[in-house]
Amino acid sequence: MSWSLPPREPLPEAVAARVVEAMRAGELLPGQRIVEATLAAKLGVSRGPLREALKSLEAEQLVERRPGKGARVASINEDQAAQMVVARAGIEGLAARLVAAQGDGAALDLLAQQHARIRLAETARERREADWFFHELVMRSAQNAFLLRAWLSLANRVRLFLHRHPAYEGGGGAVITNHERLLDALRGDPAAAEATFRAVILESGFSRLGRPVPASLRMSA
Repeated sequence: MSWSLPPREPLPEAVAARVVEAMRAGELLPGQRIVEATLAAKLGVSRGPLREALKSLEAEQLVERRPGKGARVASINEDQAAQMVVARAGIEGLAARLVAAQGDGAALDLLAQQHARIRLAETARERREADWFFHELVMRSAQNAFLLRAWLSLANRVRLFLHRHPAYEGGGGAVITNHERLLDALRGDPAAAEATFRAVILESGFSRLGRPVPASLRMSA
């Protein structure tokens, strides 16, 4: 990953974005200590903008700071991960309902193209990135800025957790099958699209955690 910063963007925001990219790429791992001098040197900035960026990421719960111990990349336990799965299922389900209701052919074509990229991915990392971008496209296609903001914050924390999870590298066949279900659902009834997204995310998320979907959350899709 290039640590260079984009031009014409407020510096602390640009720094925060690059730190998040490093977390997504697995270059900064859960629980890892953040050495400000080292990270500032990598980014080519002073420690002032970096500290502002870390404060914003602390508000996003991506960075933890303990008295006398400095800043660390957030650590997420399995109970927290289970809660995130539930939240993500609700957010994406609602977005899927909105996308299906809009019936935007161009948006659905973009999602179909992204699904094709998932199928053609040659490595686990390429497949993971294509998978996440498919879901981000769904969220953007819903055209609701508040849902998108909530999803982006949540997705960053989910990805941070998955970097330390043994199931992160596998599941290629299941990913493709699930996305076929999701894409078909977006072309149909909005209520069914919402139910399908909720079901797929709950099933895949709890399966990765080695847990059954709670009975209170099960619903037919």
